[in-house]
Amino acid sequence: MEPALLRSHLPTTLAYLLKTRPLHALLSDASTSRAARHLFDAVPRPTAALCSAFLSGLSKLSLHRDLIEAVSSLHRRGAGVPPGCVPLVLKSCALSAAAFQGRQVHCHALVRGMLGDVFVQTALVDFYAKNRDMVPAVRVFEEMPVKDPIPMNCLITGYSKSGDVEKARRLFDGMPRRTSASWNSMIACYAHGGEFHEALALFDRMVREGASPNAITITTVFSICAKTGDIDTGRRARALIGERDLQNMIVHTALMEMYVKCRAIDEARQEFDQMPQRDVVAWSTMIAGYAQNGRPHESLELFERMKATNCKPNEVTLVGVLSACAQLGSDELGEQIGNYVESQRLPLTSYLGSALIDMYIKCGHIGRARNVFTRMEQKVVIAWNSMIRGLALNGFAEDAIALYEKMVSDSIQPNEITFVALLTACTHAGLVDKGMAFFEEMKEKHHVSPQVEHCACMVDLLCKSGRLWEAYKFICDMEVEPNTVIWSTLLSACRAHSDVELAKLAAGKLLTLEPDNSSIYVLLSNIYADAGLWGDVREIRDLMRSKNVQKLSAYSWIELDGEVHKFLVQDTYHPRSAEIYTVVDALGLQLDRTNSDPELISEFC
Repeated sequence: MEPALLRSHLPTTLAYLLKTRPLHALLSDASTSRAARHLFDAVPRPTAALCSAFLSGLSKLSLHRDLIEAVSSLHRRGAGVPPGCVPLVLKSCALSAAAFQGRQVHCHALVRGMLGDVFVQTALVDFYAKNRDMVPAVRVFEEMPVKDPIPMNCLITGYSKSGDVEKARRLFDGMPRRTSASWNSMIACYAHGGEFHEALALFDRMVREGASPNAITITTVFSICAKTGDIDTGRRARALIGERDLQNMIVHTALMEMYVKCRAIDEARQEFDQMPQRDVVAWSTMIAGYAQNGRPHESLELFERMKATNCKPNEVTLVGVLSACAQLGSDELGEQIGNYVESQRLPLTSYLGSALIDMYIKCGHIGRARNVFTRMEQKVVIAWNSMIRGLALNGFAEDAIALYEKMVSDSIQPNEITFVALLTACTHAGLVDKGMAFFEEMKEKHHVSPQVEHCACMVDLLCKSGRLWEAYKFICDMEVEPNTVIWSTLLSACRAHSDVELAKLAAGKLLTLEPDNSSIYVLLSNIYADAGLWGDVREIRDLMRSKNVQKLSAYSWIELDGEVHKFLVQDTYHPRSAEIYTVVDALGLQLDRTNSDPELISEFC
C-alpha cells in the first residue's frame, strides 16, 4: 500500500507518528507500541516485511498474548505468518501456555513446508516441552537431522516439569556436548523433584569438569542450599561469584536469602552492605531475615534506613517489619508501625492482613486487629487463624469460638492451626466440655489428625480443671507419642493438686525421656516435701547425686531499652552491680522499717 493511501486510513495522530518515526521504531518502543498496533490493524493486507517488523517488536517487548492475537488477526485478514516469525509465535505460545494456538502454528508450519527448518523444529520442541506434552516434543526432536544441545535442554526441562527425572538424566548423560544451560536444566530438574542432594552433587561435578556456572546456576544452588541448610556448599558457590564475575543484584539477593535461611544472618548483612545497588527485594530480604532470626531491633533499624533512601517498601518488606514489631510486643511501637503500614494504602491481602492482625494482637491492640480483619475482602484460613488465636490469647474465648463458627458457616475449611487456637481459647476459659467436643469435631467432621500440639492443649485443659486422672488416661490413649511438654504439664498439675501417686507415674515417664533434666527431680522432690514424705525427698536427692545431675542455677532477667540484663544470686558480673546492690540494700532497709505495719507493706508492694 502506498504511504499516502495508508495515511488516509489512519487517525491524524497515527499518521503524524508515521511521518516522524519509522514503523519498526514505533513497534519496538513500549510508549508507542499501542499506537503502532492501531496502525498495524488499519492496514487491510500488510506485507510480509510489515508483519515481520510488527511481530518481532511485540516479541522483543515480551507482549506474548498480544502477539498471539495479532497472528489471529492476520489470518482473519487473509495474511500469513512470515516463515521467519514462526519460531517467535511458538515461543509466545509456549510462554503463554497457549496449547491450542501452538498446535495450530504447528499445522501451519506443516502445510507451508517449514518443518525442515531447524529453528522451527527447536521452537516446536520447546513449545511442547513447556506444555508438558512430551510425546510430540520427542517426535519432533527425533526428526531433527542434527541434535544440538538447545532442543535437548528443552526436553530435559520438559521432563523436569513432568516429574520424569530418570528420562531427563538419560538424555543428559547421552549428550555429546553440554552447555551451561544443559547443566542448569538438569540441576533444576533434580531441584524441582526435591532431589536436592543429587542436584548439589551434579553442581560439584559441573565445577570439577571445568564447565562454566553462570548466574542461573549459582542462583539455583543458593536456592537449594537455603532449602536444605547446606551452608558449606553455599559458601563454595559464593567463592565462584568473584572468580567468574557473576556480580549482579539477583545473585547477591539469592546469596543473602541462603545465609538468612541457614541462620548466618551476619554473613547476610556483610553481603548486603557490599552491594553497590539495592532494590526493594534486597532490602526486604535483609529486613525479613533479621525478623526470622529473632533480631527485631536490627530489622526495624534497617527499615528506617530503607525509608531514608526513598526506596518504597512493598508487601514483603512490610510483612517482615510487622513480624519484627510483633516479636517486641511494644504497645507504642505497634501503634506507630501499624499506622505507617496502613498509610501505604496497599491492598489488605491475606499475607499482609494476617501479618498486621498478628502484630496488633501481640502488641495488645485487639480492637485494631478486629478492624483489619473486618476490612479484609478475601479472608483465607491464615487470617481466620490469626484472629481466632488473638482472641483466645487475650481472654476473649467466647468471641474466638463465635468466630470459628462463622468461619465454618462461610465454608472456610479449618486446619490444624485453627484447632490449636480454638483449644487454647477453651483452656484459658476452662471450657472443658466444649474443648473435648471441638477435639472430636476436629477428627470426625474436619478430618484433621490430632498432632502433639492438640493433645498438649487437651492435657492442659483437663489438668487446669483438676481432672488429672482423665488427663493421664487421655495421654495413654493418644495416637501420637506424648512428649516432655505433655508429661511436664501433668507433673506440674500433680503438685498443684497434691496427687503424689500420679506424680510418680508422670515423673517416671519424664525421666525416661530426659534422665538428665534436673527440673524433673526438683519438682518431684518438692511434691514429696509438700506431702511430708521426707524419706522420698532424700531418695530423690541421692538419685541426683548418683547420676551426677546438677540443679540449674535460676536466673532473673529484665529487658530495658532493648537490652536483656541477667542476674544470678549474689553474682557481681553485671557492670553496674555495685549500684544495683546499693539500691537493693536500700529497699531491704525500707522493708525492715515497714515490717511491723502490714498495711504499709501492702501499699509498698
